Amino acid sequence: MKHIDDIDVITRKLARVEPGRPGGDAAGPGARKLLAAISAEQAEPSAVRPRRHSARRLTVGLIGAGLLAAGVVVGPSLLKDDGTSSYAVTKDPDGVVYVQVRDFRDKAGLAKRLAELNVPAVVDYAPPGMWCEEPRGALVRDIPRGLYSVPENIPGDEAGQGWQMRIDTKLFKPGQTFVWTISDRWTSTILMSGPVAPCVLVPDTSHEPKAIEPDYRTATTKGRSLADFRVDEKTVGEVLPELTRRGLEVTYLIMAVAPDNPGGFGELRTQTEPVGDDWIVWEAEESVRRPGLIRLLVTGERFDRNPVYGGPRDDVIKE
Repeated sequence: MKHIDDIDVITRKLARVEPGRPGGDAAGPGARKLLAAISAEQAEPSAVRPRRHSARRLTVGLIGAGLLAAGVVVGPSLLKDDGTSSYAVTKDPDGVVYVQVRDFRDKAGLAKRLAELNVPAVVDYAPPGMWCEEPRGALVRDIPRGLYSVPENIPGDEAGQGWQMRIDTKLFKPGQTFVWTISDRWTSTILMSGPVAPCVLVPDTSHEPKAIEPDYRTATTKGRSLADFRVDEKTVGEVLPELTRRGLEVTYLIMAVAPDNPGGFGELRTQTEPVGDDWIVWEAEESVRRPGLIRLLVTGERFDRNPVYGGPRDDVIKE
């Protein structure tokens, strides 16, 4: 069985992105987040939790303003010293580009290869304690659905720190540019329109890892308020009677899930207003500061796998 602290480490890997990054404020601390496919949702600015696989899973974060305006944040370090190819960029005849990145030290080579395949991109490296001065250009807020995919682990290298993503070059509008800013711990990808200013390095600690004190934690693990009651993949109608019997207060976190459900979700809103009994509960969290308050993570439809964990809960939480 995983130690309870280890489980908390896993759940905190979904940390929501903190406010203050380009593009607007996020809803709270954290990650999962950037779901390109969710951009069509008319959601409040929010963060996207990453797919939960293990404590080594990349943290993917999303920053504010219409979900995708600020782009992708991937961490921790993507630098590798094992001789593995630093990147691979290929293009299909239909204009779809596939990018795999394991090591960003060859930023010039990556930028050159992207340009060869007609991916308008700027790639810059920021050493520890520094970041490119912002703003560097105009953020694109109306991002075409399907322009790029959720970053995900490279097949066959799930334990590694690298990631891959899909970019449909046909959906770029004239004058748009992907701006990648790379550090030892984070990579931000922002879609901009018009001129992009050169990277001017300035002191910056906002991209350094920070200890996060979560407002909520998983309620269904050992020692927690719902340790003996599994809620995952049940309906709200099946879960509520037990919570009522225990005298627990309930709120609902309304999740946004990409159509292909790659794992991970966006937080559309949290509400006290009841949802339908046929809504699906994917996990329950308990308030750290208000004993007796439970937050159900719900969607209005059932998916083929649990988006909170990227699959069965038991594959992530071993008890």
